Amino acid sequence: MTVDDVESIATFYTMYYQQPPGKKVIKVCTSISCYLRNCDALVNHLEQRLGIKRGETTADGNYTLMTTECLASCGTAPVLQVNNEFVENVTLEMADALVDEWDRELRAKAAEPKTEIRL
Repeated sequence: MTVDDVESIATFYTMYYQQPPGKKVIKVCTSISCYLRNCDALVNHLEQRLGIKRGETTADGNYTLMTTECLASCGTAPVLQVNNEFVENVTLEMADALVDEWDRELRAKAAEPKTEIRL
Protein backbone atom coordinates (compact mmCIF):
# COMPACT_ATOMS: atom_id res chain seq x y z
CA MET A 1 0.00 0.00 0.00
CA THR A 2 1.12 3.53 -0.62
CA VAL A 3 1.22 6.23 2.05
CA ASP A 4 -1.75 7.89 0.32
CA ASP A 5 -3.76 4.65 0.54
CA VAL A 6 -3.09 4.34 4.26
CA GLU A 7 -3.84 8.02 4.88
CA SER A 8 -7.12 7.88 2.96
CA ILE A 9 -8.29 4.98 5.13
CA ALA A 10 -7.00 6.45 8.39
CA THR A 11 -8.73 9.78 7.76
CA PHE A 12 -12.02 8.27 6.56
CA TYR A 13 -12.86 6.11 9.59
CA THR A 14 -13.52 7.82 12.93
CA MET A 15 -12.01 4.98 14.98
CA TYR A 16 -8.50 5.76 13.70
CA TYR A 17 -6.81 8.70 15.37
CA GLN A 18 -4.07 10.84 13.86
CA GLN A 19 -3.12 12.17 17.30
CA PRO A 20 -3.55 10.64 20.77
CA PRO A 21 -7.24 11.00 21.74
CA GLY A 22 -8.53 12.39 25.01
CA LYS A 23 -9.67 10.21 27.89
CA LYS A 24 -13.25 10.96 26.85
CA VAL A 25 -13.85 10.89 23.09
CA ILE A 26 -17.14 12.62 22.34
CA LYS A 27 -18.58 11.82 18.91
CA VAL A 28 -21.64 13.83 17.91
CA CYS A 29 -23.78 12.38 15.14
CA THR A 30 -24.37 14.80 12.25
CA SER A 31 -26.57 12.64 10.02
CA ILE A 32 -29.84 14.04 8.67
CA SER A 33 -31.98 12.94 11.64
CA CYS A 34 -29.60 14.52 14.14
CA TYR A 35 -29.20 17.59 11.93
CA LEU A 36 -32.96 18.10 11.88
CA ARG A 37 -32.94 17.87 15.69
CA ASN A 38 -30.24 20.59 16.01
CA CYS A 39 -26.99 18.67 16.34
CA ASP A 40 -25.13 21.75 15.04
CA ALA A 41 -26.17 23.67 18.16
CA LEU A 42 -24.98 20.73 20.27
CA VAL A 43 -21.58 20.68 18.57
CA ASN A 44 -21.22 24.46 18.92
CA HIS A 45 -22.23 24.26 22.59
CA LEU A 46 -19.67 21.53 23.31
CA GLU A 47 -16.99 23.48 21.44
CA GLN A 48 -17.64 26.48 23.68
CA ARG A 49 -17.92 24.43 26.86
CA LEU A 50 -14.71 22.48 26.24
CA GLY A 51 -12.79 25.35 24.61
CA ILE A 52 -11.91 23.31 21.52
CA LYS A 53 -13.16 22.85 17.96
CA ARG A 54 -14.34 19.57 16.46
CA GLY A 55 -11.38 17.32 15.78
CA GLU A 56 -9.35 18.80 18.65
CA THR A 57 -8.35 17.57 22.10
CA THR A 58 -8.30 19.70 25.23
CA ALA A 59 -4.89 20.78 26.49
CA ASP A 60 -5.27 18.58 29.59
CA GLY A 61 -5.92 15.55 27.39
CA ASN A 62 -9.32 14.89 28.94
CA TYR A 63 -11.61 15.43 25.94
CA THR A 64 -11.58 14.95 22.20
CA LEU A 65 -14.57 16.33 20.29
CA MET A 66 -15.50 14.77 16.96
CA THR A 67 -18.41 14.62 14.59
CA THR A 68 -19.46 11.44 12.86
CA GLU A 69 -21.85 10.75 10.03
CA CYS A 70 -24.18 8.24 11.67
CA LEU A 71 -24.49 6.53 15.04
CA ALA A 72 -27.59 4.54 13.96
CA SER A 73 -29.95 6.06 16.50
CA CYS A 74 -32.15 8.15 14.23
CA GLY A 75 -35.28 7.75 16.34
CA THR A 76 -33.57 9.27 19.38
CA ALA A 77 -31.70 12.15 17.77
CA PRO A 78 -29.60 14.01 18.57
CA VAL A 79 -27.22 11.36 19.80
CA LEU A 80 -23.62 11.27 20.88
CA GLN A 81 -21.19 8.53 21.74
CA VAL A 82 -18.70 8.89 24.56
CA ASN A 83 -16.03 6.23 24.30
CA ASN A 84 -18.34 3.22 23.84
CA GLU A 85 -21.51 4.55 25.49
CA PHE A 86 -24.41 6.16 23.64
CA VAL A 87 -26.40 9.11 24.94
CA GLU A 88 -29.69 9.80 23.17
CA ASN A 89 -32.10 12.74 22.95
CA VAL A 90 -29.30 15.06 24.05
CA THR A 91 -30.24 18.60 24.99
CA LEU A 92 -27.79 21.43 25.68
CA GLU A 93 -28.62 21.19 29.39
CA MET A 94 -28.00 17.46 29.31
CA ALA A 95 -24.66 18.04 27.58
CA ASP A 96 -23.62 20.40 30.39
CA ALA A 97 -24.67 17.87 33.04
CA LEU A 98 -22.70 15.14 31.25
CA VAL A 99 -19.54 17.26 31.05
CA ASP A 100 -19.92 18.11 34.76
CA GLU A 101 -20.25 14.40 35.55
CA TRP A 102 -17.24 13.48 33.40
CA ASP A 103 -15.18 16.25 35.02
CA ARG A 104 -15.96 14.83 38.48
CA GLU A 105 -15.13 11.32 37.27
CA LEU A 106 -11.82 12.40 35.74
CA ARG A 107 -10.83 14.39 38.86
CA ALA A 108 -11.64 11.42 41.10
CA LYS A 109 -9.62 9.11 38.90
CA ALA A 110 -6.67 11.52 38.91
CA ALA A 111 -6.80 11.69 42.73
CA GLU A 112 -6.66 7.91 43.17
CA PRO A 113 -3.37 6.72 44.61
CA LYS A 114 -1.11 5.19 42.03
CA THR A 115 -0.19 1.60 42.72
CA GLU A 116 3.21 0.49 41.67
CA ILE A 117 3.75 -3.14 40.86
CA ARG A 118 7.27 -4.41 41.19
CA LEU A 119 8.46 -7.81 40.12
